[in-house]
Amino acid sequence: MYDRVVTINNTHWPAYRKPGATLVDLRMFDPNDRSSEPRLVFRPDKLGELGIPAALIEAAAKSDPQGFLLFDDLPNQTEPATGQATTKQST
Repeated sequence: MYDRVVTINNTHWPAYRKPGATLVDLRMFDPNDRSSEPRLVFRPDKLGELGIPAALIEAAAKSDPQGFLLFDDLPNQTEPATGQATTKQST
C-alpha cells in the first residue's frame, strides 16, 4: 500500500502518494501483540517521545481511523525536493 517514506523530526513514517496529496501513517506496532503479524496502533504518548510535534499528534488523533495525516500538495509544486536549499541573489 505504501510507496513513500516521510521524515518528521528524523523519524521515518510510511506514506502513500496520491495525486495532489500525501497520506502519512503514524501508527506503530502494538508492543503487547506478540503474534507473527502484530497489529498497528496509534500511540500518541510514544509519538511525543519521538519528537513528533503536538499539532500533528492532535490532528492524527482526530482522524478516522486514528493515526493518519493527509497533507495536500502546495500549488505549483511540481518538482520534488532535492534536499539542498538554493538561493538566488538579485543584482
